[in-house]
Amino acid sequence: MRRLIPILFICFCLAIPSVSTGAQKVHKYTFNITIGKWKILPDVAVKSLMINNQIPGPKIEVTEGDIVEVKVINNTPLPHTIHWHGLELANNQDGVPYVTQDPIKKGESFTYRFVAYPAGTRFWHCHWSTLLHISGGMYGSLIIHPKDSSKDLNKKYNVSQDRTFVIDSIDPEWQEKMLTMMEKMHAMEEKADAKMKMHKMSGERLFSSPEEFVNAVEKEGYKSPYLEPLPKPTYKYHLINGHPYPLTPSIKTKVGETVRLRLINAGNIPHYLHFHGMQFLVVAVDGNTLVNPIELNTVPIFPGQTKDLTLQPKIPGWWAVHDHAEWGSTNNGHFPGGTMFLIGVADKKGKISDYTPKITLTQ
Repeated sequence: MRRLIPILFICFCLAIPSVSTGAQKVHKYTFNITIGKWKILPDVAVKSLMINNQIPGPKIEVTEGDIVEVKVINNTPLPHTIHWHGLELANNQDGVPYVTQDPIKKGESFTYRFVAYPAGTRFWHCHWSTLLHISGGMYGSLIIHPKDSSKDLNKKYNVSQDRTFVIDSIDPEWQEKMLTMMEKMHAMEEKADAKMKMHKMSGERLFSSPEEFVNAVEKEGYKSPYLEPLPKPTYKYHLINGHPYPLTPSIKTKVGETVRLRLINAGNIPHYLHFHGMQFLVVAVDGNTLVNPIELNTVPIFPGQTKDLTLQPKIPGWWAVHDHAEWGSTNNGHFPGGTMFLIGVADKKGKISDYTPKITLTQ
């Protein structure tokens, strides 16, 4: 399903196996950032930012208290940083450009090293030009299992399957236009004299305080970039783990089994997933375990949010799950599409249904 047409640089560096140093286990990863074409559907390839040639980027799965070490190599003309969303860690590892570090520029690398804490369903994403770079594909799941087994939700609910679904929404035309424009802009900056790049009259400039910014505008005639508006995205495709329906992942289980579904909304708009034929428990929000789980059949998942659900379907059959803000269940306006997927529930004999689901592309 995941075919890739590279544009700039291809590298197949994957996660390096974990090593142990004393009491703490160290998990080492290499993130190679490139720009290429990602096939979200057989006939839709989108200019995207990728890490190790994949969307979502590598899944990090560790135990609370382990050390995570990630070497980020920038093979694009655009600056980047990586933010570890929902973690409590040393400030200089938080990955916010010009707040905790300088951005990682073209040809440069930066190694993040932090203790995995606290436990829960978290994620990571680029924090430079966040609107574009997250839509562009720079995100991935970060699963931290609890060190204390008494806090392990998989054991508490006798989970048979633990699945992670990462949601994103994109506008291919806007994404292509913006990435191309940013590539050209940074290429021009490379060629320009350093003094011209930091010219006081226009363009990019760093300020040491709000007062310095106000003084530059009022007394020096500095023209802020936001005086010229940029186009806004219109989200046309909605992805789960890098693809919209009908290429979204499905879940197969059986009556009596419990599935844990970790939902991560890495995108910029909310989704409201409705599960047919079953109720479920929301057992954690933003990676944090709920003291009193909530029983629902429609769950809102907002940008930057994670939710953990436990499903124990009672009725065999193929059950649909879709965004009840129905725009999220379309591909470029056509229903069905987007954040839809199926759950197949088998009976005790292993039979799911007399009816075999078929794929339709427009209704």
